[in-house]
Amino acid sequence: MISKRKIKVVRIQSRICIGGPAIHSEILSRYMPKDKYETLLLGGALEAEERCLFDELRAKGINIRIVERMRRAVNPFADLRAIKQVYGILRQEKPDIVCTHTAKAGTIGRIAAWLAGVPVILHTFHGHVFDGYFGKAKTRFFILVEKALSLLSDQIIAISPSQAKDLAEKYRIAPAKKIATIRLGFELDRFLARKRSGNLRTSLGLSPDQILLAIIGRIVPIKNHIMMLHVLAKLRRENLKVHLCVVGDGENRPQIEELCRRLGLVDLVHFLGWISAMEDLYPEIDIVVLTSLNEGTPFSIIEAMASSVPVVATNVGGVPDLLRVGKNGLACEVNNIDDMAEKIEMLLRNRELREGLVRNASEFVIRNYHYTRLIKDMDSLYQRLLLQAGRK
Repeated sequence: MISKRKIKVVRIQSRICIGGPAIHSEILSRYMPKDKYETLLLGGALEAEERCLFDELRAKGINIRIVERMRRAVNPFADLRAIKQVYGILRQEKPDIVCTHTAKAGTIGRIAAWLAGVPVILHTFHGHVFDGYFGKAKTRFFILVEKALSLLSDQIIAISPSQAKDLAEKYRIAPAKKIATIRLGFELDRFLARKRSGNLRTSLGLSPDQILLAIIGRIVPIKNHIMMLHVLAKLRRENLKVHLCVVGDGENRPQIEELCRRLGLVDLVHFLGWISAMEDLYPEIDIVVLTSLNEGTPFSIIEAMASSVPVVATNVGGVPDLLRVGKNGLACEVNNIDDMAEKIEMLLRNRELREGLVRNASEFVIRNYHYTRLIKDMDSLYQRLLLQAGRK
């Protein structure tokens, strides 16, 4: 029997800002059973364009501490100082389990946890940088780093079956038996049965018959906003009354704004920045689009499905695990502008298809991606690993 003493978990994430990994860390920190677990969340420093969530998480009762020396940029000297800082915290806290999320935290956190003698070390891949991010040499380097770090890990967690297969077979990060697939979980109830208010169209000066598309996420190269702007331009040439809402921010925003000017789309593209109450946004949107070159499990698709908003997405990463093509969404090839424009137009012109997709999508995500299922799966994994580690 595991003793009644609470199990101490330290969860480490590079940047706790708006995004899927931060939502995942928040869910686990808030909802793992309080009678069994005590959680400390360590978060790294943010980039200038990212929105900090530290105060919001503290207000929700999450014990969070900032590791200022843990930053996204690769800097060996700064990273060594970050390892030393996290090591000191772990030696002080003496956790039973360390869980790391995202690449930088996975590197710093696992090394520090191994040095500190933490009994159970886990790492979650929310995505990976092995495709679409860097050149061949740098990609090979990061694969070698992850292979080495996997030796320090008691368990690797993949968030989708396709990601688990890639990690085990394509990139050989770790053997399949060391990789557990645990899907993400979300607070989906707030997205269900929301009604359209029309406030967004009013604020943008649009008439009710204007069609609103939305692309959601960081404005960075891997999200491929360039493709979406060309899709929008094609749809306008087809005389469709389509506008695009860009939700999020990031380093590529100036380039995307410049492309809007070159394509004559300035009046059709609306940069909304980061939005906290996404449950109010989705009912105002006609179609959510995703044009990424690579993805883990995109939370924007899950939220859109729960909100009964149809989805058209590039068929990359973990997207095929979400979209059952023709049943709960539509997929297209990466950078195939004609294909995506055709799928969007098909949805706009076929109400029966649209209604069937969103009905199936809502049922699918409630069944597979509600946070209660995530908590149950993670609790079971923790208990098994602690027993294996001999923590009686």
